[in-house]
Amino acid sequence: MIVDFGFPAVVLLLLLWGDGTLLRQAAGVCLLHEMGHALAMCLSGAGIREIRFYAAGIQLRTHTVMLSRGPLLLLYLSGPAVNLLCAVLFRGSQTGLLHLCMGVFNLLPFRILDGGAALHCLTEGRAETVLRVVCLLLSAAGAAAGIRTGNPAVWGMAVYLAIQEWHTTA
Repeated sequence: MIVDFGFPAVVLLLLLWGDGTLLRQAAGVCLLHEMGHALAMCLSGAGIREIRFYAAGIQLRTHTVMLSRGPLLLLYLSGPAVNLLCAVLFRGSQTGLLHLCMGVFNLLPFRILDGGAALHCLTEGRAETVLRVVCLLLSAAGAAAGIRTGNPAVWGMAVYLAIQEWHTTA
């Protein structure tokens, strides 16, 4: 298990930002997301190799070389699928909205997120430059939206994702 500096920093910021209710709900949403991945990893036979806690959340890693493209794609999409299913089940509630946001956020094409990993798997890395430009444009739009709305969490996450995308290697 690995805990990066960003994880406790984000948790502390969230604790300072209210009574902790949102943090508890977000933690539950995150855990269900990762349980979707864990189930897919176990069913595929690849198993869980590492658990990493970082600024954007929790990441489970597996022995992906054991998997062909189809099972690997299902593994990447299993977490967001759990969130989107829960969003439907809990629709109209704050928990449902958190699941929807988590599912959609994780489907963004950044390689550090599930959507980017799935796209990288589908294109076998051939669309690397195009995806990197799209991600940087999405980051710029997110940062601009965060600055415009005065929400530092939005622009902070946009900047973080841009930096991670730029430094992530194939």
